[in-house]
Amino acid sequence: MAGGRLEVFWSPNSQDKFITWGSDISLYQVKNTSVRDDISSTHSFQISNSSRAYQLGCLTDVAFAKCLAWLPVPELEGVIAIGQMNGRVMLTSVLGSGETSPLNGKEYASKHNRQCNTLAWGLAEPYVLAAGFDKHRSEHGLILWDVTKGGSDGNRPFLESAFGDTITSVTWFSHSQTMAAGVNNKQLRLYDLRGKKHTSSTNTRAVFSIIQDPFVNHRIASYSDNAICIWDVRNFEKPVLSLQQNKAVSKISWCPTHHSFLGVLCKESTSLSLYDIQNANGVAAEEMEPIPLERGLILTDQQNETISSFAWHLNEENRLLYSTTSLNIREHIVVDRITLNWSPSSKLVWNCGKKILQYIDETDSVYTRFGDVSVTMRQRAVEGYGLEADFKPDSELMQDVTTRELWSWVDTCRKLAQSGNPLGVHFMGIRKISGLPITKPTKLRHFRSEERNQALRLCGWPYDPENSILGPLLEKLQADAQVSRAAALAVFHMKIRKAIKILTRSGVQKNQVSYQLVALALAGFTDNRDTLWQQEICNMNKTALDDPYLRAAFSFLTSPSEKYEAVLNETGMTVRDRVGFACCFLSDTHLSEYVEHLNRQLTREGNLDGMLLTGLSGEGLNLLQSHVDKSGDIQTVSLLSLHASNLEVSKDGRMQQWVNSYRSLLDSWRLWTQRAKFDVQFYKGNPSGAEKPPQQVYVSCNYCGKGISVFSGTKGKLPLNRSNPNVKSKLTGCPNCRNPLPRCAVCMMHLGSPLASWGGPTEHISKKPSVNAASGVSGVTSKKTHPFASWILWCQTCRHGGHSAHLLEWFAEHSECPVTGCSCRCLNLDTIGHHIPVIANGHD
Repeated sequence: MAGGRLEVFWSPNSQDKFITWGSDISLYQVKNTSVRDDISSTHSFQISNSSRAYQLGCLTDVAFAKCLAWLPVPELEGVIAIGQMNGRVMLTSVLGSGETSPLNGKEYASKHNRQCNTLAWGLAEPYVLAAGFDKHRSEHGLILWDVTKGGSDGNRPFLESAFGDTITSVTWFSHSQTMAAGVNNKQLRLYDLRGKKHTSSTNTRAVFSIIQDPFVNHRIASYSDNAICIWDVRNFEKPVLSLQQNKAVSKISWCPTHHSFLGVLCKESTSLSLYDIQNANGVAAEEMEPIPLERGLILTDQQNETISSFAWHLNEENRLLYSTTSLNIREHIVVDRITLNWSPSSKLVWNCGKKILQYIDETDSVYTRFGDVSVTMRQRAVEGYGLEADFKPDSELMQDVTTRELWSWVDTCRKLAQSGNPLGVHFMGIRKISGLPITKPTKLRHFRSEERNQALRLCGWPYDPENSILGPLLEKLQADAQVSRAAALAVFHMKIRKAIKILTRSGVQKNQVSYQLVALALAGFTDNRDTLWQQEICNMNKTALDDPYLRAAFSFLTSPSEKYEAVLNETGMTVRDRVGFACCFLSDTHLSEYVEHLNRQLTREGNLDGMLLTGLSGEGLNLLQSHVDKSGDIQTVSLLSLHASNLEVSKDGRMQQWVNSYRSLLDSWRLWTQRAKFDVQFYKGNPSGAEKPPQQVYVSCNYCGKGISVFSGTKGKLPLNRSNPNVKSKLTGCPNCRNPLPRCAVCMMHLGSPLASWGGPTEHISKKPSVNAASGVSGVTSKKTHPFASWILWCQTCRHGGHSAHLLEWFAEHSECPVTGCSCRCLNLDTIGHHIPVIANGHD
């Protein structure tokens, strides 16, 4: 392969062979590189990371070749037709002596010396060869030969057309004897070989490289200079679509494996243009021109190397072969556009070509990396998050890092409410505690007041002057493995010996040397700021410790001012501990400033820990809205509304919107049970919102067309018997026209009749459930009448129906409708019918 332009063609007969045409014509076979078959051969080269091309044959005497066409017959794999400058058409085999076909060596020629411009083998009749020639005043430009004919008539054309015309390109239509040709550089013509004349034509300069869309028989494409035209031969007056290019077009080709996908190569280009024009189907003149989807495919990034030719693989999806001006040959897989579908339950499916679907669900590791909040919310909803019968803020469901402190605050408020404290009843925040008057500070700078005690209760801190609650709290923290927090709380309350004991015991039990070293450092505590302990040891520990609570403890002991910035700005501590510390050790002014600053910061961040400050108030809703905006966690804020149902904020439109959104989310996940439990809890605390919705479904009478509901039908007409409220009203006729209701197809009693009066074969239900293989419906044992047993069911197809209990018992043993002569398989028509158990009717 040396010199000039290099063309490539995939074989129409084999999936692993192609031809290159430059200074010679060579046949290659593609093999996987894992097959170690003479890789060192000089007649092979790499075309991709996984495949290599091996030469099978070569033709060198092709100096006068102007066009070629590969015979689409698998039995004659290497036979090609070569059109030459002198008007000769030669049949030869690229395999050389290995091809023993009688077609090998045949020649055809026009009567005069003129150039052959194009060749094309028939699609419906593959042994028919069409050739297009330059103009001659006494000869036809389009000549067809049947290459199977032999003898003296073998070289004689069986059809000639386009007398005195130039044929620049020609293409066959599949499954027919029709072809299209570019004539005289100014016209496209359609030829029907049965009539031997052109049937229609249109004037255009786009007469080069005519090709038919393999998926749409009436669509062809052609080009001229820098314009590509898409034609609908049913309406041949003008092109359906015109595609303008920035450079002169070199080659166009339809993808044979992708519907209406056109590849375009321009001269001196390093990329292909790909057009998806499947919507360009013969539009009328008054309609808008369709807009194709276009994208570029960069195949080489070297400035001195451009693409000279390309060819689509005939069978493998979106696979193409291309050659460059540097005589390199490569193959490439075009990444196709994908169709994506994402279900509300986080199931993601997309196509990979036309044969493969890729699928992942919420259990895939990709969701773990994404941190998708919808997956987390669905998992929590399935496990009963926020709807547990026994509210447990320390359960695994509520231990998410973003919600743990929120539910701890809710639990604290619930306990305060049970004790009658108004803080808990109204879910108040610390900022709602009006006025924080202080008493005289002690020498330990510890401020106290009733309001501060209330705030400490919300924080879970000891609030009694004698610290009688501190001991049990520290024991609980140690039991929960919160050693550093317990030690810090002991230090904050100046129980240094208690803190040392906690750290020492935990250090020994858990073999934590760091706890023992901290305990040793605390043992040397003194309030004299000029001592070595204050200046060196404590400061060194503050910078070396990783635990935020231990750092805060040393910062507290060495704080130079009463603002305690190092403790209050320790973000590793929980908000309730920082606020509790502030309530103990900050003055009124500093406490107010700190709470206001912290509230603004947490609201801006959407941090749910800020609910401790705002409570369920208007400011709290602002914080919750910020949380939803940043995290998308509509679940937590909706469940929080269950505790605000009797508060004024429950009327806020935002809270109503969150609740409705969460209900819709549960519905989209098909979590009907969780949705029902949520509604029960919501309306339990908000009775005013549980108003019975108006009736929306009615059963009408066959005679008068009015509803047959007892309530609506008897209103003002039939007084109900109220003497015995335990006796249910039985309605067997229309309350309006008095005509009887339809009969049950099983028991033949009028609908509305008491089920106990039916003495059918299933009146005494056996204890073991029955299963019918035909219908897949299983029976259940019951000793009492099911509340839905007397409901009316009917088939939407055959319109037969009856009592629900009778019909479901019937379909437990049968697959067809119980009405004689009706062959409808009623229950099988319902997609959920296979999973409905029988509603039994029995007696005590």
